Amino acid sequence: MSEQQTSRQGYPFKSEGHSARPFYSPPQKLMAWVILGIGGALLAASYVYSGWQYVILFLLGFLIGFTLFHTNYGFSTVYKQLFEDGNTEMLRGHMQKLLIATTLFALILGTQTAFFEESPDGAIAPVSTGLVVGAFLFGFGMNIGSNLAPQAMKTIKGGRTALLFTASGFLTGSTIGVAHFTFWNDTMPNAAAVSIAEDTPLGFTGAWLLQSTVFAAVIIGTYVHQKRKLPPPLPKMPRGVNRTELLFRSWPIWVGATAVALLNAAVLMVQGSPWKVTSAFSLWGSKIAYHLGLNPADWDYWGDQADVNELTNSVFTSSMSVLNFGIIIGALLTMALAGLFRLRKIPFHLAGITLIGGTLMGYGAAISSGANIGAYFSGLASMSLHAWIWTMMAVSGVYTAYFISRKLPFLASK
Repeated sequence: MSEQQTSRQGYPFKSEGHSARPFYSPPQKLMAWVILGIGGALLAASYVYSGWQYVILFLLGFLIGFTLFHTNYGFSTVYKQLFEDGNTEMLRGHMQKLLIATTLFALILGTQTAFFEESPDGAIAPVSTGLVVGAFLFGFGMNIGSNLAPQAMKTIKGGRTALLFTASGFLTGSTIGVAHFTFWNDTMPNAAAVSIAEDTPLGFTGAWLLQSTVFAAVIIGTYVHQKRKLPPPLPKMPRGVNRTELLFRSWPIWVGATAVALLNAAVLMVQGSPWKVTSAFSLWGSKIAYHLGLNPADWDYWGDQADVNELTNSVFTSSMSVLNFGIIIGALLTMALAGLFRLRKIPFHLAGITLIGGTLMGYGAAISSGANIGAYFSGLASMSLHAWIWTMMAVSGVYTAYFISRKLPFLASK
């Protein structure tokens, strides 16, 4: 007699007697071929419009999407766990990722080493009212609508259908945020951007040493804390060597952290700037707004923060767009090969909550010059002061939404 069970993360298992083995859906071959075909077309267009540099960016994006799908931690999940059960394993993964990325970025930016004759610049942004308000809104929205992350696609409720609502909300919110960018960042109180490496006496070596010490201290401190508190361990992921298990299961946290840090450094060297997500969504949303009869060229963001010509140029001349096309294709293809590309009916309230959460995420990311990638990951790796402020405010937003959701359970989208 056998019965199917489900782990905490939605992985199905079949139990037979005293042994259990993971049960996986077969790969969705037709869907995989469709996604692969779309990816091939996007890759070809990138080459036609922009050449080999953008082909490499697309492929790096594909590898990032593949990696993110297999990582077992996102931004809000990491910090919620500190309250829910005190497990700090995912947080240490974040610190490892930041430690590796900061080391690589310090070398790349300090020596100005890059390909394709690029002059690499970090993700440095001003300290402004928009930064403070936007980061808080992003953290709040991500806690209730965090299905945008590729790793969320693996959960039964969180991925698939809810992802569409979150992504739609993010696109809408980032477009509105671009329209309001000047108010939050110029009209309201603001200060200049500060690079800890270049605008202080520390230099790249001192800034690297300072940040690395902080990251290492968090790793050690949280490890000691977890040993004392003995919280419930993270569920063990299925292990194996066959193709399906390698595609389906999550990688060890340290593997995902190392891979994504290396890939972001590679993006910096090829693109001349690190990985960002929000700028691509802002461009796509502004282009849609233009075709709907609006005139986004009148928004001061276009011209001050980004080249206004991008509104009329092909998206395949935008490096951020091509990179993120690759990420989307990489995540979707992996999902189809793992047999997980299925849209299911979700409750109306869940669709609404994830849409609202995604909109808050997009709006907050746009007015704060980045999200958990551009501001948190790439910003901290670039040793920017704004990234530390963004992190504190975003974590505050996560915790605020977490406490409210405990009082109002219908806000919990998972």
